[in-house]
Amino acid sequence: MKKDLPSYVRLILASAVFVTAGAFLVPNAAKAEGLTVKEAIENSPGHRSGPDEARFQRGVKAYDRGDYAAAFKDWLPLAQQDDLAAMRNVALLLRKGLGTERDPERALFFYERAAEAGFVPAELNAAFMYLEGDGIPRDYKKASFWLHLSAVAGEPIAQYNLGVMFEKGLGVSRDLPRAMGWYALAARQGHSMALARLAQLVPTLPPPNPPPGEAAAKAVKPAPPAPPVNILLPDTDNHPGSDKQASPDKDAGDRLREPDAAIRTPDTAPPSDPAS
Repeated sequence: MKKDLPSYVRLILASAVFVTAGAFLVPNAAKAEGLTVKEAIENSPGHRSGPDEARFQRGVKAYDRGDYAAAFKDWLPLAQQDDLAAMRNVALLLRKGLGTERDPERALFFYERAAEAGFVPAELNAAFMYLEGDGIPRDYKKASFWLHLSAVAGEPIAQYNLGVMFEKGLGVSRDLPRAMGWYALAARQGHSMALARLAQLVPTLPPPNPPPGEAAAKAVKPAPPAPPVNILLPDTDNHPGSDKQASPDKDAGDRLREPDAAIRTPDTAPPSDPAS
């Protein structure tokens, strides 16, 4: 941990695992087994055979040269066979109207189908569709559900935004300690906005209670409130065919084509105390 950080920020970062609920931090069986998304695709009932792999890669090449209609034509049959990467790529084309008519509801169907299989990038995509109201009704409660799953999987942009939602009470009950816990977990991964938010919030916390009899003599004037915070929307210019590494603050996962990333069986429980 960097020694040049303020001491109170270092303390928050060091204690982050105790701030969040224990259920958020339980390792999943899939991670324990070292299962990757690529391996899950290969082991799934709808994984690609040789011809299907060739079709998938043909779609990638078509996408990279801007022939989105050809990419959609190649990926759609694979998506209908539960190929996780193809489902997410098809969803991206449907969401943006590339090579096919824009259809946000159908895009969300494919995102959520891949997300339900434990594909963390698709969980992020589904969450951001609900956060933005991207062609569908904005729904903070559903957004918080998908953000929670991807945050548990270790995605810093999900951890940061889940912190914002707990701080503001969007889709979940307002809970500042949980918010700070998620900010801390994101900050530990280098998310600069999460670290900055912690630096803003920590000075606003009330001081420890003084011993009896000293309260009046040592009354401390409350600190001014922290400035407002907002959801961090993703940089959606990254696409499935790009190898560009986006910054941890802005990467929503759109760039991933078939990532070698951990997959897990989703916990179907939403975040604690969901707001009605």
